[in-house]
Amino acid sequence: MGFLKGVVRQILDPRSRLDRLSLSPEPGAHDDETGLLGVGSRLRARHVVLNAPLMFGVLIVTGLFAIAVFGPLWAPKNPYIASQHIVPHYDFQRQEYIRPPLPPSSEFPLGTDRWGNDLLSLMLHGARNTLVACAFITMVRILAGLVLGGVAGWNEGSAFDRLVMGLVVVVTSVPILISSMILIYALDIRRGLPVFIIALSAVGWAEMAQYIRSEFMILRKAPYIEGARATGLSGLATAVRHILPNVLPHVLVITFLEMGAVMMLLGELGFVGVFIGGGSRIPVVTDIFEFETLNPVGIPDVPEWGVILAEGFRWLRSKPFVVLPPALAFFIAVLGFNAMGEGLRRLIEQTGFSTGFLLRKRMLLVIGGLTLATVFVMNNTGPAPWYSRVAGDYNGQAAYEHVAALAQMDGRGSGQPGGWQAAEYIARQFEAYGLEPGRRRTSFIQDIETRLVRPVEQPYLALVGEPGPARQAFRHQLDFGFVIDGHGGSGDIVAPLTFVGFDREAAQYSWESFKGLDLRDRIVLLLQDNAPDDFATEALIRGASGVLWVVGDGRDDVRSQLQVGARGRESLLEPAIPIYRIRVSVAQALLQPDGMDLSQLLLRDARVDQAGPGWFAKSLTATVHMALRLGEPQPVHVPFVLGYKFGSDYDLSDQLVVVYASFDGLGLDPDGTIYPAANHNASSVGLLLEVARLWQLQELNARRSVLFVAWGGGQLDEPGAKEFLNDAHNIPSLSTRDMYRDFAPAIVIQPDYAGAGGDSLFIHPDSDRRLTRLLAETASQVGIEVVTGQQHVLPHEDLLASRRTRWLHVTWSDPDVAPDEDTLEWIDPDKLQKLGEAFSLALTTIVRQTSY
Repeated sequence: MGFLKGVVRQILDPRSRLDRLSLSPEPGAHDDETGLLGVGSRLRARHVVLNAPLMFGVLIVTGLFAIAVFGPLWAPKNPYIASQHIVPHYDFQRQEYIRPPLPPSSEFPLGTDRWGNDLLSLMLHGARNTLVACAFITMVRILAGLVLGGVAGWNEGSAFDRLVMGLVVVVTSVPILISSMILIYALDIRRGLPVFIIALSAVGWAEMAQYIRSEFMILRKAPYIEGARATGLSGLATAVRHILPNVLPHVLVITFLEMGAVMMLLGELGFVGVFIGGGSRIPVVTDIFEFETLNPVGIPDVPEWGVILAEGFRWLRSKPFVVLPPALAFFIAVLGFNAMGEGLRRLIEQTGFSTGFLLRKRMLLVIGGLTLATVFVMNNTGPAPWYSRVAGDYNGQAAYEHVAALAQMDGRGSGQPGGWQAAEYIARQFEAYGLEPGRRRTSFIQDIETRLVRPVEQPYLALVGEPGPARQAFRHQLDFGFVIDGHGGSGDIVAPLTFVGFDREAAQYSWESFKGLDLRDRIVLLLQDNAPDDFATEALIRGASGVLWVVGDGRDDVRSQLQVGARGRESLLEPAIPIYRIRVSVAQALLQPDGMDLSQLLLRDARVDQAGPGWFAKSLTATVHMALRLGEPQPVHVPFVLGYKFGSDYDLSDQLVVVYASFDGLGLDPDGTIYPAANHNASSVGLLLEVARLWQLQELNARRSVLFVAWGGGQLDEPGAKEFLNDAHNIPSLSTRDMYRDFAPAIVIQPDYAGAGGDSLFIHPDSDRRLTRLLAETASQVGIEVVTGQQHVLPHEDLLASRRTRWLHVTWSDPDVAPDEDTLEWIDPDKLQKLGEAFSLALTTIVRQTSY
């Protein structure tokens, strides 16, 4: 009965009952090695086995230790990444109204909390946070009280003694619950478990220090202490060898009682809404049909027993299964710690067993081990470590297989069968990976309508020799591409070449400036950024039969134009002449018969045979054959694929994160040439598909809404992605705050050329700085260097609608490759793996963390 009364008293008042501890033994009862002797018999097995409180406490504490270590492995779900908000709804299949908390079932063995989170998973993950925090806080409190109280009591009346007692008065003058709250918020509750450990350790050492101080003050006056001093022992040696052994048995008992008190304090903090990490806000839906909501309430992000108990207490009467698991866990834990303390007290009284082991050097290893365990838990507490584990499961080989499948689809040309085949493939993967149709829940595949024109014969460009056979033929889409803006169109011409150069510092040109220019029966060579943009029309007026624009050697510089009327320009005007864009290397080949290079073309030298205000012309030796035959413009539907993942957080769900990649390529030429575009517009889609699969596998619940976009018009001059994404009527109107309110993208992320390139990642310099830092941090975790800079800037589609839209563009540095080389063999699975890990970690952080 006495034991039960003591247990009940400890449950009702779990504070350490220092007044119940016996004072120090009489002088002479002390032994340097045993600590307490003479009060009982020698320690035997029966003293332990027949000590019911001790055995009961050991059993519970051992079980709690096992749960703290292995609990997360036993949990059915991971609440750090799979926490969810089940909106009340009517299940037509079950024909019942679903509203959490849900009762225990095969899916939820202990039921759910009021948000729909699995209680068993919360309890098993929360055990580690609660118990390790409790153990470490207790250790710090005991050590701090032992050191401060011991030194103060040994030096009674000294300045240090007065300082310690002054601190005790200050700490104990404020209720511990209030002082804990103040300190936690001052240290920033969002920093998680370390803040709780520091705060609760800083306010809980005072009682222990007072008790130890009083013990030291009594023991230092004992006769055997005077004897020890007479033998020449120093003050420190006397305290360690003759006082600590008499105090440590009580400290051992207090330790377990203090753990119960710390656990109850964590529960109290949870009841007043102070829990690890601070949590986020989410609405409470009160009417499923009207979608009315109460004010947002706090929801914890880090599972911990105290907050689970506080959250479940409000359901005590209507749904007691919610509060029962955490209440029972607290009851058993506090009961076990108190029983352990009571059992140790009885054991000490009965046997006087030695506590000298607490002063041995090996105890430093125990303290160090507990510290390392706490550091490990702190480093593995909270979302970030689990995000890393999610990213670690990214499968680069699976992404590679998606790339291989897309690379076989006839180049995936815009409006060609291969493009539709690719769209259907991506849609099937989106559906298999648990995404929802991305527009009004109707279909994964949408399309834009435009007009395209295609060559009916393979476009031709060649340097011809003397009597006319081709000396060197060039490749369509690799060395040159045709232009349909303005008067660009069909034609078959063999003519000599004339270069026209310009003084760009001269005044603006007018038609009168070129009155003396004669280009009849000539093909005109022009340098981009030197000639006026509309000079091709002027060349036609002056009699030119064709135009060659020298552009860069980039991957998209010589892409042929297919889209009629793109960017509001007039196309295929009559009369028409062939207009090509050519690479620098092609221009050098055309200049070789004259022994010139591009830099010499811009010199006004003896070769100039025509000149005017701000311009000059040079006749060249080369004769060029241009042939282009275009079909009639046709209306075409270009597909794109949208996969949507709903955001579950009340404050964050209307912040739409768009992950964008194009999936089309240059397609199939009339002569059967296929441009696989494996790295350019297939590797990034493979990356997106693997991230979607990974999230489904890990049951990741996105707090922000996410839209996966695989666009099919990336090779067009006017793909329409920006206009589509920034039109609120096109974006999914599914938000937990207002299920019928349209919203626009808040973050746009564009991975490109994910499968091959240099050894470092390139982030476009116009990207959002915070997103850039995040990706740089995640990349460093997988051993990838990140670079930025204008010298690496690559062409991209501008999807920004306003400054409020944050943007991130990432690719491997120096990924440029000729279209004919962009085959599956060019893909590096290792690069797909590394970029995938860094990218998925960054994206998971963005969709789950409040601060992004």
